Amino acid sequence: MDTDDKGYMITYDPIKGKCLVATKHFKVDDVIFTEEPFVSCQFSWNNLYGYRACNHCLCPLETTSENIARLTNAAITEVPFEEYCPIKDKTQNYVQCESCKVWYCSSTCLETAYNRYHQLLCRPDSNDPLHYLEELWRTMHYPPESHNIMLLCRLLATIELSASPQQANQTVSNFCHRTENENEHLVHKMLGEKFVEQIEQLRFGVLKSMPVRESSQWLTPTGFKSLLALIGTNGQGVGTSVFHQWTNNCKKHLSSDQMESFEQFVDNAYEAMEQVVGVDFLDNEGSALFQEHSSINHSCFPNAASVFDGNHVLRLVAIRMIEPGDEINTSYIAPCELDHSRHTRQKYLQENYVFTCRCIKCEEQINEPDITSDDDSEMEDDCST
Repeated sequence: MDTDDKGYMITYDPIKGKCLVATKHFKVDDVIFTEEPFVSCQFSWNNLYGYRACNHCLCPLETTSENIARLTNAAITEVPFEEYCPIKDKTQNYVQCESCKVWYCSSTCLETAYNRYHQLLCRPDSNDPLHYLEELWRTMHYPPESHNIMLLCRLLATIELSASPQQANQTVSNFCHRTENENEHLVHKMLGEKFVEQIEQLRFGVLKSMPVRESSQWLTPTGFKSLLALIGTNGQGVGTSVFHQWTNNCKKHLSSDQMESFEQFVDNAYEAMEQVVGVDFLDNEGSALFQEHSSINHSCFPNAASVFDGNHVLRLVAIRMIEPGDEINTSYIAPCELDHSRHTRQKYLQENYVFTCRCIKCEEQINEPDITSDDDSEMEDDCST
């Protein structure tokens, strides 16, 4: 695959599989690439609890003042510098699906969603089996969320509506590269002790909800495990926040005289939000599958990071100098957890991604004792998304 003109190429390693390798120099903060997802979806509980986002691209649909009022339970209703709200001039573009009434940030997103998957998933009847399936999923997967059965349904619908179902199936197959035993381990990790029974409940729920012809290979018991493992390991977390965008805009445009009152307001807002929803539940959250991005391997000493700027479009940014020939890596572990012991990191990666990390940091620490970090149990929650 010749991608030299892009600044990177995808290669194959017999141990790691696909790798993303730089073909030019990247400085810190350089954008390596941007990518729209093959499919994306907001998390189920996140949507249920009123985190308003475009049903396609996850763009926030609340203004800054609406967002802060909701997250503080109306403790704060007046927001300064509202002229820097990123969506203040876009609300007139919002449109609803005429049938099921879900919201989109624009007619473009509505049309794109309808053509790719929504026409098969549009269910205005609240008693439709698809709604039951989502409710069933919520009984199995509580916040903090890291997966959503509806991402799997959108994936199947995308295959069904593709102009080339064979190519779409191949794209999904390219994501799935683990053994059946590894898939079973990952699904067990995702669903818990009752996973065997729950897998079949979910599989029959999907079969009852979806008109399946072109994607039937994924709804056999083995194929379905592969899909669940896929959304569990390749599903890239997506977060959007109008509050975060607004604070960034203010920092760019406010004078030094205005910054003191702005920073005081932000501190007060965070304090109020923490009391109402907690600091881990501020964003619109979902997950997505990216084709190019799926070629990137993990490192505990990464040289790149994935960034989202208000919707589901991923921006891969260099966080260290990258030279031609260097492998481009991100971290599958939250940045705040990379200082945990080697043993803790290795344990987390083996349990959640079924591989042993051999990055430069792990190799340098190979002689460290196999001691678990004191806050190992917290890592499971902190790194779950």
